[in-house]
Amino acid sequence: MTQSPTDIVPNKSQFSTGPTCSSHTCVTFHIDETHESSVEAYRKQPTRNNSPEPFVANEIRSWSSFTNGSVVKQVLGEFDKKASNKRLQQMNAYRTSKAQEKRSNRSRSALIDRKKYYYRRHSKLTCYSFCGTMSNVNEIFTCKQFLRGHPCLQTLFIFIDSCFRGMGQVMFANNPLSGFVITIGLMVGQWQLALYGLFGTIVSTLTAHIIGLDYRSIRAGLYGYNGCLTAMAIAHFSFGPNSAQSIVPIALMSACSSIFLVAIGKILVDRLGLSPFTFSSQLCSFIWLLGALKSRYFFVNGTFWAPESFTTFAEKLNLSNMTAVRYSSIDIVIGFPTSISEIYFIDSAWTGIIILVGILICSPVLAFFALFGAITGQLSAACLLGLPTKAIHMGLWGYNSALVCQALGGMFFVLSGCHIWLFILFGSVLTVLVQAAISTLFSPIGMPALMLPSTLICWMFCLMAGSSKNMVAVKLTDISIPEEHLRRFRLTNLVKTHFEFLNNLSTILEKTGHDEDISVEDLAKIEAEFVPILLCSYAHQNDLRNLKTLLNEGADVNSTDYDLRSPLHLAACAGNTEVCLMLIRMFRANVNMIDEFGGTPLYDAFCHGNFHLISFLYALGARMPVDKAKELTFYLCVFAFEGNLEAVQYLIACGVNPNLTDYNGRTALHLAVCSNHISVVKYLVEECNSSLTIVDVYLQTPIQEARSLPDTHIANYLQRWRDNSSKITTTQELDRILEDMLDQYDNDGPEEEEDGKDESFINHSSVSIEESLLPALFCTAAAEGDVRQMADFLEQFPEFCVNSVDYDFRSAAHVAAAEGQLRSIQFLYQYSYSRKQDLSWIYREDRWGFTSIEEAFRYGHYEVANYLIECVRNGEKVNTTDIARRRSSTIKPVLASMNQWRKVLRFATLASENEAELINGLLASGVFSPLELYADYDGRSPMHFAAANGNLDVIKVLLRYGYDGKTHKDRWGNCALDEARRKKFAEIVDLLNDDIV
Repeated sequence: MTQSPTDIVPNKSQFSTGPTCSSHTCVTFHIDETHESSVEAYRKQPTRNNSPEPFVANEIRSWSSFTNGSVVKQVLGEFDKKASNKRLQQMNAYRTSKAQEKRSNRSRSALIDRKKYYYRRHSKLTCYSFCGTMSNVNEIFTCKQFLRGHPCLQTLFIFIDSCFRGMGQVMFANNPLSGFVITIGLMVGQWQLALYGLFGTIVSTLTAHIIGLDYRSIRAGLYGYNGCLTAMAIAHFSFGPNSAQSIVPIALMSACSSIFLVAIGKILVDRLGLSPFTFSSQLCSFIWLLGALKSRYFFVNGTFWAPESFTTFAEKLNLSNMTAVRYSSIDIVIGFPTSISEIYFIDSAWTGIIILVGILICSPVLAFFALFGAITGQLSAACLLGLPTKAIHMGLWGYNSALVCQALGGMFFVLSGCHIWLFILFGSVLTVLVQAAISTLFSPIGMPALMLPSTLICWMFCLMAGSSKNMVAVKLTDISIPEEHLRRFRLTNLVKTHFEFLNNLSTILEKTGHDEDISVEDLAKIEAEFVPILLCSYAHQNDLRNLKTLLNEGADVNSTDYDLRSPLHLAACAGNTEVCLMLIRMFRANVNMIDEFGGTPLYDAFCHGNFHLISFLYALGARMPVDKAKELTFYLCVFAFEGNLEAVQYLIACGVNPNLTDYNGRTALHLAVCSNHISVVKYLVEECNSSLTIVDVYLQTPIQEARSLPDTHIANYLQRWRDNSSKITTTQELDRILEDMLDQYDNDGPEEEEDGKDESFINHSSVSIEESLLPALFCTAAAEGDVRQMADFLEQFPEFCVNSVDYDFRSAAHVAAAEGQLRSIQFLYQYSYSRKQDLSWIYREDRWGFTSIEEAFRYGHYEVANYLIECVRNGEKVNTTDIARRRSSTIKPVLASMNQWRKVLRFATLASENEAELINGLLASGVFSPLELYADYDGRSPMHFAAANGNLDVIKVLLRYGYDGKTHKDRWGNCALDEARRKKFAEIVDLLNDDIV
């Protein structure tokens, strides 16, 4: 009878006009809603799909079909720019007609080995998937692949799931399997009444669909349980329950129960924050039973439920000769499970036992308190009221207490501390007294009390929520199951210990007083923001002990911070193998979660030079992001050009197509040949089936490149290989290594910590948790544009500097610029100016090489970007070269090299895409220096790319800042002017000619 959806109802209202009935994963109790971030406010900017790509067991390399040279020429033939006019016309027609096909082929070739998925245990269904609220199974029902091509069957399965959830929601069990078992139990007790209950559930659920009520609430069964109780009550108290005549009132009032529930919810939920419980079914039942007394065609059995069963003895005894009523042990014991079955108007102990089994599937705590309430209610009725033996045997005085104990024992209050047990016991006894009073009140009109006593008692305790510090209430929007409530309570207490240093930071915690400690309620409000930051900080610091403690207490391993970064992302960036192993194998972390920058953990491990993690992550199912195919192809060419065979091997092993071309139409083999790296050439040709016939933008194949070299060794090798026409099957040695690693992991499993070996969980970072968390919390305030919080933060922590960065080297300016928070940027500038601090936070680059100015441009916040540029012009000039040099000296050489090439790629991409305004801002702010060339491995500068693409505005910006690249020549001896002449861009030719002259 719970009136709040649980795990399968994220961020939707329980009623179509009511408040939200479930909060986000990180705050409440969603098991699998991963792929959304913890802080909704930080997802206004364009986000990526966080769900992992589907994989199949058999591996088929995405680039295996490109081993044929003729196919490569057909797909990539558009790079042949110097062919005859006739061929150019044919190519233009081909490009127009096959554009969509080319994009599809490119997309397929850029799918970074999605088809090989070794490690799937964390996504498989287990026996635990059918416990709780079965959110895993619900995801399967709602998946597009489920019964694909048969939408009617899919809808039918979902509707059946909703109906059985409604059957279970009578006992607060939001689980279709629980509802199915309960239905079986009802069939055992009285199959006709069970069918009426199932019929009422179907009608009320269907009514909610027809009138367009909230879909997620319907899926949780919230519009089904009232229909079930209404139908069973009408059938139970009417003559001839086997007659088809009862179907008409049952259908009518079951449909009304859904409508009444919405109306009642407008008052109770919206205004009082109370759950309607079963009040809708009681109202519908009373309306029909009273109305049927005047009906000529429908009859009510007023004597079916004997009034004497609900009253004490008519003749009161004197105190001198009063004796206690004696009950047999059989009557008392049978009355306990029968009380459970009486909730469904069935007098059967076996039915009650089966119902308890059904509840046990969803929540053992709920099952325990249902039985506990039945026992205490029955014993209270026998001892306090001295009721007849028949009433005790039938369990008529325990069913309301069972519902009250379920509500108080973990559903609407956290089951923590000894005081809650006193409240539960007191509520159970009080329910019996209220039931006696209501029964006496309704006795003259022959009406039963139904579940009204339990509803009144639950409302009374819920209204007093917050008045007693010994009762921690669960918000109606956060209702799940008692186990999840207790888990969250423990997690909140654990978070409190980690944030004790924030006790005086009142505005961050939204408290009214400065002298109070952090309360559990306050932490519950900010848990969505703080827990992901805490997890990411511990993963970054390699603090396994605290990280494992938080996750064991129920923290979501896939929770993300304001940049959609998960703990696994940070562990991969830092190269923490033990943390990655623990997150994936022990806590089933999503290995393919995509952050705000489009990166996966495997991509982060590669980009930060942690090659020792690549094979490990890949063996466990991690893949490169599809959207990074262009960048990864560029890196493949870079490493081939530099002769870094290890990096080339790892990129190829992770599924990067060696036959993909860069913006010059050149493959990794082209670059390995022209840089004379024979080892890389042999690997690409022999192990990867790299094509020898792909032509670049200047119609050069790898063999032609080799022939132009002074050393003919590579040319002779390629010629012999082509003449032999050997067909080599792609059986790379690294694949065997990955298989061996996987076998080892599956056989040995993750190493568990042993007693007396806590030294392995010592924090290896020299940075304290306060130093790691404070910048992230300051970024949170900056992202929300709350200047008062930022000022209070700096006041409370005078040693804190606005230049401080979080675990991703992002400052508050980065996050505020990405969110378009001009007020935060203005505050940062005024604060720095008033204290005569430098403006290095404007130039600071994050982990991906982005500055705050570029972040503002990247998300279209031009007002923020222009303000930052103006701050640069008015402020004291900062030597960005020294900043970059100091940072490069503290990181690994391979990472420094990748950062340098990343900037080259970014400048070239901006020039090719005519991002003149962004380039102007980056040059004005000093992010890009006009004195540096930023040429790629082929010697092509941004001026080359702008001229080749006809981007006149970019050319003007570069010339305005005195960019030193006008006469620079690429590998083929062409300058930007030659590119413009070749493409016949007259305006650019004239502009460059005038500038050179």
